[in-house]
Amino acid sequence: MLSVVTNKKEQTMHDKGNSHNSILESMELVRLPSPPHILGRLLDVCHDPESSMADLANLISTDAALTSKLLMAVNSAAFGITQPINNLKHALSLLGHNLVKTMAITSSIQQLFSGLSNSRSQFVCNVWLDSLYCAVFAQDIAHAIGYEHPEDAYLAGLLHDFGQIVFDAKFHQQYLDVINSETEQEAIQKENLEFGINHAELGASIIEQWPSLSPVIADAARYHHEPEEMLQGSDILCKVVAEASQIAWHWSQFGVADKNWHSQLINDEMLEKIYIQVTEKVSQTAISLGISLPDSGSLTREQLSADIEKENIQLAQKVRDNSLINVINSEDTPANFTQSPRSLLLKVAQEMQLIFSVNDVALLFSFNNPKHNKDKKQEEKYLTLYEINNFQPVGKFPINNNDSQIVECFNTNKSCWIKNDIIDEKRAPISDRQIIHRMKHDSALCLPLSCENKVIGILIIGANSAQKNYLESQSGILTSYLKGIASGWIKKFNQLEKQAIDHSAEKEHEQKQLQKLVHEISNPLSVIGNYIEIMKKKTPADEANENKEINILKEELGRIRNIISNFRLNPNAETESLFLNKELKNCIPLYVKSFSEEKNVVIKWALDENDVKVKISLDAFRQIILNLIKNAVEAQNGDAEISINSESFVNINGNNFAQFTISDRGDGVDISAREMLFSPMKSDKDGSNRGVGLTVVAEILNSFNGQIKYMENEYGGASFEVLIPIEKNVINKKE
Repeated sequence: MLSVVTNKKEQTMHDKGNSHNSILESMELVRLPSPPHILGRLLDVCHDPESSMADLANLISTDAALTSKLLMAVNSAAFGITQPINNLKHALSLLGHNLVKTMAITSSIQQLFSGLSNSRSQFVCNVWLDSLYCAVFAQDIAHAIGYEHPEDAYLAGLLHDFGQIVFDAKFHQQYLDVINSETEQEAIQKENLEFGINHAELGASIIEQWPSLSPVIADAARYHHEPEEMLQGSDILCKVVAEASQIAWHWSQFGVADKNWHSQLINDEMLEKIYIQVTEKVSQTAISLGISLPDSGSLTREQLSADIEKENIQLAQKVRDNSLINVINSEDTPANFTQSPRSLLLKVAQEMQLIFSVNDVALLFSFNNPKHNKDKKQEEKYLTLYEINNFQPVGKFPINNNDSQIVECFNTNKSCWIKNDIIDEKRAPISDRQIIHRMKHDSALCLPLSCENKVIGILIIGANSAQKNYLESQSGILTSYLKGIASGWIKKFNQLEKQAIDHSAEKEHEQKQLQKLVHEISNPLSVIGNYIEIMKKKTPADEANENKEINILKEELGRIRNIISNFRLNPNAETESLFLNKELKNCIPLYVKSFSEEKNVVIKWALDENDVKVKISLDAFRQIILNLIKNAVEAQNGDAEISINSESFVNINGNNFAQFTISDRGDGVDISAREMLFSPMKSDKDGSNRGVGLTVVAEILNSFNGQIKYMENEYGGASFEVLIPIEKNVINKKE
């Protein structure tokens, strides 16, 4: 993928400060290329219905360009991910299978359409092989010395020359002289003179913008060319990557080690074992990509370059019958993207980042959801502004403002640019300047979301001068993409409107049937309650545990009465509160015991040392725990293990939550079922489908402004992360 189209002034820039800043500012628009071997295999995996997230992870983890694009997405505001990223597989699971497939497919198509010169193709393959060798060597050295986070060593090795990839992508002609340098030190000197920064510092500066990664990964990239004596006393990962990069450079050139080089971290005997291990691992990767290996078994730059032309032809054949627009407007659309304008914005923002490498977007919206159409006529007089980092709308702009270019874009269904300066001898109206200011850019591209002349809103993309030409070059694809988005929204809107009418009639009939049901069930429940009270009185006073279980039975019976009486929890009722950790300890052991008569279930606790009050009723909380524990126990065969973790304070976009996670060691949830995991579905309890219980949990949490998320844990089992709003200033500190 070639670098974005930029003006000549930027491409011939030699001012050190400006060049450095320009590269970092427009980093999100750099089209980082990958070897055709990787992209071709990725297309095979993406179109294979039997492929898994692990297959994608294994391929992407061999390529610094794709890995960086993935990390850039995970760390962008569009995805709102605040937790640390443990490894690439974890990052992939946070994005979701369909989004990652979209990224992989569009990367392949965009690279093919842009075309790579022979010199660029050669460079891309050389850097890819160097980076792969460095990553594998770094990981094996880290294992050998007992380094605590070998996965960080792999990632640091993979990204150690990331700055070179960026330089070549943005300034290929200028960078040719650097590539042809005889020594690495000569190359670094030329980079500093030409761009005001060398590739090690540039790569580290970019990596530092990804807060989910350990900062020592950036340091390892920054210092990997430092002399051995300068690395003394540095962080061990810096030493590991510096050594790995030296071995990798020589190995990728000649397929063997430099006999005159000796490690300062491990002895020669261990190093020989690592040479054998790395050769096997890289050879296996090459075989999986269809790369022919020499008799020696070690893949070299020369061997990899021999297949470039053939691989490019094969890649072209694979994408010939695919259309970029068909890919990005596929039917793999989240079911809830029409719940609110903000959910629509999040979907678009995520796909814009992955597909078009665009970060800064906002949405002006006018179309109403049937769930919120009480003031429909009044609302349609305004365009409401939504931003990624704010849950609520951040402004309203009247659509009768004839001076506004944004309003004109909406009324005429035509795209336009808005700027924070004088246009046609007059200043832009305050409404347009206000929006540009909120986007933190000098200009913005306004694109209508429309289908069949029905405009539902305006997507605003903030841009600087380097980004403008790129966005204009993509305008046709962007317009077609947004047309598909608008079409999906309008279709769903019409369905919801019809459902709202049908629901009104059903609700009246349902209420009458419910009254009969409550009346008929109340009598036997009263009888059961009376007998529980009799049993309690007959139980000896010293049998405290039995009494406790009888009390729980009585409480559960009362909860059944409440559920039946209300049919569902009333979100308008006054919210109660309870201490999170205290209630987890109270009910989880009892629920585990009730569901595991034939299993030995171990509960592993990792609760926050501070307890906090959460704003939810006891009935609602226990219903959530009951469903999650039942799923966790039933998902595991034979003896089982359930892990319970909690955090007393989590801030997400300015909102404070308490968090707890329930994890099992079952088979997890099939990828095909994950997107609909919290929607009503038939339960078969085979691990791929958790049933309607999760729908109930999601509805309850939604009524208390809480959230639930599924993740695959390190054992391949299911982890359900629950967020519940906390009651301010109510924390029970552990003594």
